[in-house]
Amino acid sequence: MSDQHSSSPLGRYDDSPSDDPLHEVRLVGVPVRVLVAGRQHHDELMHEFSVLAVAEDSRADVPQRMLDLIETLGTRYASSAERPDAEVDAAQARGDDTVDLAYQVSAHVVEAADRLAALMAEADDFCRREQMLTLERTEVMRTFAEWYLDEFRRQVNGEPPRPWDGPLDV
Repeated sequence: MSDQHSSSPLGRYDDSPSDDPLHEVRLVGVPVRVLVAGRQHHDELMHEFSVLAVAEDSRADVPQRMLDLIETLGTRYASSAERPDAEVDAAQARGDDTVDLAYQVSAHVVEAADRLAALMAEADDFCRREQMLTLERTEVMRTFAEWYLDEFRRQVNGEPPRPWDGPLDV
């Protein structure tokens, strides 16, 4: 595991003040290909919501739930936050199956994790019903996201890291 600590990968979803005390969160055995696939899916989804956010003429027949999601994901969180991807990119370039990551986060990241989980569940629902061009996340991607976000919740609450024990491929 690298001794380098990155800022929160949940940065765009974390509205906490920057002077809050920090907690170390260690993600052990992160499956590189699953994380990269999830990251790509998230980027595609954010792009689609951003496009929908500026397409005023298509909103007349859109359900309110989706309009709320478009506003949140397409406008509020659409700007590209700096993601700590260097270690993941290096692991991918080396062909590693897994990588260990460490982050310094405020306790508010738990709220960001909960917010992101709810938003992605809503987005999956629209994707599943073919109201989006982006496909819904695979079962492995959903399971990984649950583990990933839960590690932030658990470790901020003082629990030790639990290594990923799922598949290494999507």
